[in-house]
Formats: sequence, C-alpha cells, structure tokens
Amino acid sequence: MKKLLSFASALAVMAGLAIASTTPTHAATDRSGEERLRIPNSSACRAGRTVMQGMVAGPGGRLYIVFTKAGGAEPVLSRWLRDGSAWDGTSWTCAGAPTSIPALGHGNDLAYHPNYQGRGPALIATQGSQSAYPSDAVAIVHLDASGAVGSSEVVHLPIGNISGLCYSATAAGGAGKYAARRAGNLWTHPGSGSLTSGWTLVKTNLTSHDNRSDQGIDCSENYIWNTKSINTSTPATGWNWVYQYNWSGGDVESDIGIPGRNLVDEIEDITHVGSDFFIGVNRNDGADDSVKVFIP
Repeated sequence: MKKLLSFASALAVMAGLAIASTTPTHAATDRSGEERLRIPNSSACRAGRTVMQGMVAGPGGRLYIVFTKAGGAEPVLSRWLRDGSAWDGTSWTCAGAPTSIPALGHGNDLAYHPNYQGRGPALIATQGSQSAYPSDAVAIVHLDASGAVGSSEVVHLPIGNISGLCYSATAAGGAGKYAARRAGNLWTHPGSGSLTSGWTLVKTNLTSHDNRSDQGIDCSENYIWNTKSINTSTPATGWNWVYQYNWSGGDVESDIGIPGRNLVDEIEDITHVGSDFFIGVNRNDGADDSVKVFIP
C-alpha cells in the first residue's frame, strides 16, 4: 500500500471530518507483540525501495518480503535468513541484495508452497491490491534447494482480481489448500492441480472495520487470518485489524486489534512458522519498518 501522507489528520480537520476518540470503534486488546526484525530504509535488503508489501515465511524459517517504491513501482523480493534458535531481535538477517522481479506487480501478498506443481518450492505473489492495482494475475517465483530466488512465471486466476493469497500444506488432512481473498469474498482451492481452475467461493461479505484496506492473508491447518490496514480515510486514532475464519468461511474471531499509531503503523501481511505468528508493519513516517510477534 502506498505510504500515507503524514498530514492526513490535518487534512481531515480542514475538511471538517470527525476525528475518532483514542478508543477504536470496536475496542479490542492490542495483539501486536514484541519486535523481531527492524528494517531501516537504508537496509541493503530494500535496494532503495521505501514501501513494505507482502511477506511470508518459507523453508527453514526464512522470511521473504516484497518492497516497492511509492505507487507500487519496481518491486524487489528480499530474503532473510534465520539466525539462532530463539525468536529474538536478531531472528532474521539480510541474505544480501534483493532480486528485482517486475512480475511481482504490486506484490500485495506472498504465499509459500513447498512443492508447487511437483517442481519444488515456490513463492506465489499477488500482482494486485484492493483497488489501486487490480489484477487477476499471480507470479510464481521458484526457489532452489537453498531458498534462493530462481525463475518466475505468471498465472491468471479465473476468480478475478485478488489481493490476498495463502497456502497451507497441513490443511485438508495434509493434502494442502489455498485461500484467496477478492474484496469481500473468500475462496479456497485444493493444494494440487492448476490455479487456473478449481476455486470454490466459501464466504461473501467478509467482516470489516470502517473503510480499512485489504492486505495480506495467512492460513494454517484449521484457520485463515485476514488483515485490514489503516489508510488515508481512517480516523486518526484508528487501528489495523485481523479477522480469523475457518476453512468453510465461518467466523472464529473478529476485532483482533493492531494499533495504527495515528496513521503511522500500517499492517501489511501476516505469516507463521509453526505456532509462532508474525506481522509485517509498514511505517509511514519514515521510521524503520518492522516485523512483530502476532498474539493470536
């Protein structure tokens, strides 16, 4: 998502818009935990790109993050290696210069598949976002045995423009399964077979707070997590939100709150390694971006 204007609150006041109180419309406990990775704008793993986008944990606990320039231009795919056995502040270290991949498009979300189409591990990136960059295409980025980035290709989905995608190898009794979000709709797909067919609509009208923007989703054996971020229409004290569903689209938990710090901290994606969940936070005031623990 594009960087938010630092003077958004001032514009809202000038326009006569009501500013919400410090308590979110639907009060919830702060579910963002300790920081696990801090990524300054000067990091070599950003290659000068200023906007954090999709994020996913891959093989061996490696972390993959898409960074773009404002406007979704010139995306790069960065790779972070796990350092040590504890999930502490140095859990991941930059694996060197990122890879420029134009096929990532907006790179709003990333999914990891350990053996895509029987061809080995791959990352699957949505090319579109909720509204600014609509696209029915996803980029398939193949990884080698070490997790390094290899060749890529583009696949078009029959369900239309999507902005969120995840894959769980443990879903469906270990057969694996995809989930995709298209605005207010939630779709699923078997883990095998081509992504160009076989999708099932399981829910419409996903839960939402105010005018939040769709961001990344994550899925596990039993659940799907859908994230919604602050944007320029959000009240100045607004929060980011996470919603939990089961694979049939049923609500499990709503109102999982991630503070937006006065339109600064914008949730971009959510991912997990085992039972450890993490959120990517894009900071819109020039401060370092962050990967924090998510408390489900």
